Amino acid sequence: MKRQNVRTLSLVVFTFTYLLIGAAVFDALESDTERRRWDYLKEFREKMMDRYNMSQEDFTVLEVVVIENKPHRAGPQWKFAGAFYFATVVLAMIGYGHSTPVTVGGKAFCMGYAMVGIPLWLVMFQSIGERLNKFASVVSVR
Repeated sequence: MKRQNVRTLSLVVFTFTYLLIGAAVFDALESDTERRRWDYLKEFREKMMDRYNMSQEDFTVLEVVVIENKPHRAGPQWKFAGAFYFATVVLAMIGYGHSTPVTVGGKAFCMGYAMVGIPLWLVMFQSIGERLNKFASVVSVR
């Protein structure tokens, strides 16, 4: 295998490993806070149902009306899959804004993670672009 191909493959593997590590750290830093928030909301929901004598169905209708545009319909955001998505959004510099770390540790890690990861992401894609360019030149000559 050519040295340039090994470099590109190494960058891809390293970048995705970096994404997996980032997702694991975001999961560890943010998921407990999110779980406590969900527990509080569940407790609050039960109190509201008791206070206003609402059935489960009535409360569900009210809930749907109030949070029609809820951004995290899939459930907890900071479990590994959601954290992996967030880590990818950070490195890709997309910044949708619907998910952000809320803990001080999560915010600090996010800044450092982006400072290292964004250049890594760019170098990886530059290397992939070089490989695609080389492939296109070989294919177009024939």
